Amino acid sequence: MKRIWERMLDRSYPCGTIVQGYELLNVLGIGSYGITYLSQDQRDGKLCVVKQVKPSKKNTKKGMQAYSSETSLLQQLDHPSIPRFYQRFNFDGHFFFAMEYMEGKNFEELIFIEGREYSERQALFILQQLLCIFDYLYQNGISHRDLRVPNVIMDENEELKLIDFGLAKVMNDKDVKRDFQDIAHFLLFLLYSTYVPIQKKSKSWEEELRIHPITRRIIRRLFGLDTPYRDIRELSAELASALE
Repeated sequence: MKRIWERMLDRSYPCGTIVQGYELLNVLGIGSYGITYLSQDQRDGKLCVVKQVKPSKKNTKKGMQAYSSETSLLQQLDHPSIPRFYQRFNFDGHFFFAMEYMEGKNFEELIFIEGREYSERQALFILQQLLCIFDYLYQNGISHRDLRVPNVIMDENEELKLIDFGLAKVMNDKDVKRDFQDIAHFLLFLLYSTYVPIQKKSKSWEEELRIHPITRRIIRRLFGLDTPYRDIRELSAELASALE
């Protein structure tokens, strides 16, 4: 009953609604605590993203903590691959904030809808770009904690963007471990884009994928199956050797 009540309560605003000078064009996604809209700033006509705390979460401690944390962390960051924070505001009794819209397509669309395929070398180059973003986050003491294929965007210049900081937090060792495991899963998604199963019975990635021993070692260390990386610099160094 609780989930049914939440679904009824968490209806998005209709397209065309104007909130604090932003026109909500369409819903980009609904997460654990927020509803995200593609929007247009009525003052300059630029596209942006507006995120609303779900009505079922706005009176909860977790919902407001997530809202406060995401807006606070985004305000600390200044990187071309991370959405710029614009403003937070209240409208109609609800909590919102606006941020930069990152142009491009996410890897869920690229792989599963457009059927893009990435060779092992291409996958490692993409990973190298991604690690540069994570290195910046770690220098600022922040862990993303939600790296998934829908949250990584590639623009028309093949530059990567990282979005959705709803689960991000001030980093600790456990968070880095989680990020590294997410990075391994992301790399596997890229590598599996060229995989054609030979038999119906599925096997482990180590049995199914024909990849270079260094790539295999990188994935195993990211998962903690072999000696884990001490930090992202050590990971980046081994990735550079793989690309050479």
